[in-house]
Amino acid sequence: MNVSFEQIDAVNGLLTVELKREDFASDVNKGVAQMGVRHPIKGFRPGKAPKSLLMKFYGASVTADVIDRMVGRAVYDYIRDNKLQVLGEPLPNEDTKVDIMKDEEMTFKYDLGMAPAVELKLNKRINVPYYTIEVTDQMVDDAIAHDRKRLGTLVDGEVSDKESMLRGSMIELDEQGNDKQDGIKVERTVISPRYMTDDDEAAKFVGVKVGDTFVFNPHKANGGNIAELAAMLNVDRKDADVKSDFRVTIEEIKVNQEAEMNEEFFKGVLGTETEVKDEAAFRQAVRELIERANVPESNYRFTIDAQRILTDKAGELPLPEEFLKRFLKLRREQDEKNNGEVTDEEAQNMFKQLRWQLVKDHIAQELGIQVEKEDIDNAAFIFAQQQLSQYGIYNAPEDLIRQQADRFMQDERAREAIQEHAIDNKFYAAVKEAVKVNEKTVSVEDFRKLYEQEEKK
Repeated sequence: MNVSFEQIDAVNGLLTVELKREDFASDVNKGVAQMGVRHPIKGFRPGKAPKSLLMKFYGASVTADVIDRMVGRAVYDYIRDNKLQVLGEPLPNEDTKVDIMKDEEMTFKYDLGMAPAVELKLNKRINVPYYTIEVTDQMVDDAIAHDRKRLGTLVDGEVSDKESMLRGSMIELDEQGNDKQDGIKVERTVISPRYMTDDDEAAKFVGVKVGDTFVFNPHKANGGNIAELAAMLNVDRKDADVKSDFRVTIEEIKVNQEAEMNEEFFKGVLGTETEVKDEAAFRQAVRELIERANVPESNYRFTIDAQRILTDKAGELPLPEEFLKRFLKLRREQDEKNNGEVTDEEAQNMFKQLRWQLVKDHIAQELGIQVEKEDIDNAAFIFAQQQLSQYGIYNAPEDLIRQQADRFMQDERAREAIQEHAIDNKFYAAVKEAVKVNEKTVSVEDFRKLYEQEEKK
């Protein structure tokens, strides 16, 4: 067997494997004999059928398997031993025409997509912006107002608003607007306009007082949600798909009384460990919370700008575009749900992502970036902290965050996402050290415009 390589151009190569029948004949004979033992031919005991008959039954399939394994191993061994930088996988060349049962000498050709060399050295002459979102007094005010509502208490109210919780009795009406005979009657039910999906129905519960009576439609108010209807009408789910109007009488109104600005409230927002005692210190602490919450947004923006700038600095990287389109098409054809077609837009997106991956891999190698277990643990901790903050838990104890992180690491999809975060965190941290970072403080409006400008392009 002989393996040779020819560089067609900068990004395309041809790998040739030459085989003689003597290279694989003994393996074929062994394979055919084993088939005769495992799958005896009718009329013969296992392993006792004549070789000629075994070859007739199993020769073609065994020969194909043996050649496929031998050639495949030769191709990948050559690529590995010669350190060829390839993209995708070797694809059979269309000129390969072989009769495995007749030819004494066979030639198998494979097209290779070659990765272009990346020539890029990071240094302080490369400038990458880092945008810090300005935290305004209004943002602090809004956050405090939100927390005062969140940590407030329900008290009796005279007039309802959209945030109120109301209790009342309900009677189902017929098409004429009269009490429906044998209709649904609810003695006490809880109603909150805040969670209604229909604005017109929700508005009927705003500005009412105890004792007010009016007609509304629960089905419309809840968007036909069976679970919500069953709870409101106090019936089983199977009986809850009721589209009738109801007359409701308001019997109780509870309104949210915002939490007072005191130490109890400060601890509720900042955690029991806080030493904040006055409003000025509390506002500063909230400002710092918002600043920390904005850091992931700033970091993400940095990754976008770094990717764009570093790809540009690497220059135009030629790719084996026709090879890659063919590779993607063949991969898709293996999926019965896909016709294998590759649009120009999909191809361009693939080329863009691949060019960045080549640059990223080159930089990671140049900077000697390696991800350790500690990096993954830190990424899991941050991931868990961010998830908890989405539920309003901004100052969770460290042990709670670590428990949540451990749970995420038990889930395969979450674990893969965390590992990707760890790799990116280590990579972009190294990039920050290697280039010049231009820090800029911008308003949240200007920060959003950065994305809007990209969409226009």
